[in-house]
Amino acid sequence: MKRRPRQSKLIAEINIAPFTDVILVLLIIFMVTTPLIYRSSIKVALPQVSNNTQLLESKDINVTITAGGDIYLEKQKYNWRLDREIFQFKLRNLAKTYKDPAIIISGDRNVKYDYVVGVIDTASKAGIKHLVLATELKH
Repeated sequence: MKRRPRQSKLIAEINIAPFTDVILVLLIIFMVTTPLIYRSSIKVALPQVSNNTQLLESKDINVTITAGGDIYLEKQKYNWRLDREIFQFKLRNLAKTYKDPAIIISGDRNVKYDYVVGVIDTASKAGIKHLVLATELKH
């Protein structure tokens, strides 16, 4: 009796494991670089200090104040004179989403002190206890 060799079937499936690995690496790269791109898109001249004793990278609430008085919170632009109540409402709601919120204020060195104090006051009313003022290291 002669045996017939079994015919092997062609595999018609695509192995997606390498594709998944590449997609996950790209996702991680975008997650790391997005905050850097966001922070660099708003042009602010930060005040300078001679030594920086504490470097804090936080994933908490970032507020940027431009020299013209525009305030950016979570990529939203607010005018301090016109949108103060909306800014307060948004900051209060955003502070509720964090367990122990902190706020990082990046104020232009030419900004009116009144705007910075207003943001600090609004943050304290919203229940934010930790406050960081962003600076640049002098070269």
